[in-house]
Amino acid sequence: MQSPRSCDKFICETSAVSPRLNLLNHLPFVLPFEHRVQLFRLFIANDRHRLGIREWGRPKMEVQIRRDHVFEDGYRQLFPLGASLKDWIAISFIDAFGLPESGIDGGGVFKEFLTSLGQEAFNAHYGLFAATPDQLLYPQPSQIAIDANQLANFTFLGMIIGKALYEGILLDVGFADFFLKKCLGYANYLDDLPSLDPDLYKGLMQVKHFQGNVEDLCLDFSLTDNGMAKNGIHTVNLIPRGNEIQVTNENKIRYVYLVANYRLNVQIARQCKAFFNGLSTIIDPKWLRMFNQQEAQILMGGAAVPIDLGDLRRNTTYASYDDTDPTIQYLWQALNEFSNNDRMKFVKFVTSCARPPILGFKELQPPLCIRKAGDDETRLPTSSTCVNLLKLPAYTSYQVLKEKLLYSINAHAGFDLS
Repeated sequence: MQSPRSCDKFICETSAVSPRLNLLNHLPFVLPFEHRVQLFRLFIANDRHRLGIREWGRPKMEVQIRRDHVFEDGYRQLFPLGASLKDWIAISFIDAFGLPESGIDGGGVFKEFLTSLGQEAFNAHYGLFAATPDQLLYPQPSQIAIDANQLANFTFLGMIIGKALYEGILLDVGFADFFLKKCLGYANYLDDLPSLDPDLYKGLMQVKHFQGNVEDLCLDFSLTDNGMAKNGIHTVNLIPRGNEIQVTNENKIRYVYLVANYRLNVQIARQCKAFFNGLSTIIDPKWLRMFNQQEAQILMGGAAVPIDLGDLRRNTTYASYDDTDPTIQYLWQALNEFSNNDRMKFVKFVTSCARPPILGFKELQPPLCIRKAGDDETRLPTSSTCVNLLKLPAYTSYQVLKEKLLYSINAHAGFDLS
């Protein structure tokens, strides 16, 4: 919690930069990304102070979440809170037998709740989001997705992303650039289409650059959108009575851009609006518009950069171990030999997010900690991602440690909440 003096300083500094915020919205690269991240956090700290949100004392609300109904229970209890979701909410999980899990939420259990909810909802199999060929997520462009109840789900998920940003919690989720652009208030254009549908983009480019008579292609200003059909085929007119207007050499450019606009903007407009409404309930849109879509993705999910082992080691703490213990030496030797992909799996195993924090591992709260977990070398390493804790048995062999660690990080084995 910031002291009153430091909070007053935040207010003064924020007041000084606020008149320049409009400039940053239009010219974000005036300041380096790292400085804008610090400014973003300054605004959040000021907002906390203004609302009297404390990081100690009793939580504003205590919520019970069933492990096998994370989204359902979270939506039912947290969606009605609106902007009050900014406050300290304590979570307790209920196991499959209906019993409360042990543990007091000092913030770590809420992180585990956000992570679990994200894994459930931000998944193409859940039905709210679809995936691009690069496995990046965007709202499902279907008739079902614009049902009032589903739009409320998008609003709730926007609130969840906003809460994660507000708390500085990274979620291991990747959104498509065109979706984030839309949420940030920017329009998508033809050049954004390859990330969504490379085949459609290729086809439209062939129409655009067609050397013969385009009328021979028998196109009109309509398209088929089966996702919007409750039954059968649904035809969308790109302009009034578009199905009656033929595409010609004179109007083909308009046709190409209208098709791209429909796929990138129109089809997901209501879903994006609902998501952004939820996000802006927690995070002021002016703060977000200091960033472009790639930077917004980094804010939400961390930096897509190789794991810096030196940085990770400098910012790792120990319990019942120290940096000179043979087991710890074996651990760092193994990580040094791992591929970057396996290092990312290790970081995800311990922290729940494969990517490092925006400004390095010094930002990880609480710091990554390695705790001794007994002397039984038959046990696997386990983790408590809610507090960034690795529980590592005292292996006396490098080879045993490496094999056990690789098994755990690849099988996602061994999570517990102690």
